[in-house]
Amino acid sequence: MSFFGRFVEAGRIVLITFGKYADKTAVIVDILDQNRVLIDGPSTINGIPRHVISLKWVSLTNFKIDIKRGAKLDEVEKKFKEEKVQQQWEKTSLAKKLKLKDMRAKMTDFDRFKLGFAKSKRKAILGAEIKRLMKEKK
Repeated sequence: MSFFGRFVEAGRIVLITFGKYADKTAVIVDILDQNRVLIDGPSTINGIPRHVISLKWVSLTNFKIDIKRGAKLDEVEKKFKEEKVQQQWEKTSLAKKLKLKDMRAKMTDFDRFKLGFAKSKRKAILGAEIKRLMKEKK
């Protein structure tokens, strides 16, 4: 039994953590050497073209599709859609956190004000309800 569960292999879905395509998923198509892999988005689905990337710039995920080493774009795209990788990825907690981080980064000053105002109203309502429940308990 192996201690490790995620291996750098053809078909492994990775999260790009640095560079132009940060916070997007891609598929390892080929392993070039100990430090670099060839990845593909596929570009028709999420806009990441086939290119070489350092393993230091990617994070391995639990997802894997069944493709051969050096698979062509249409084969990768077909398997990506068949196994519904994008939908599975969007259900993960990490994907939800990244989406929330992106949404907060795009907030305007007025959006932040509205959010703060809504939080203070919620806090007041919860405080009043807790106070009422504590009073009933006595």
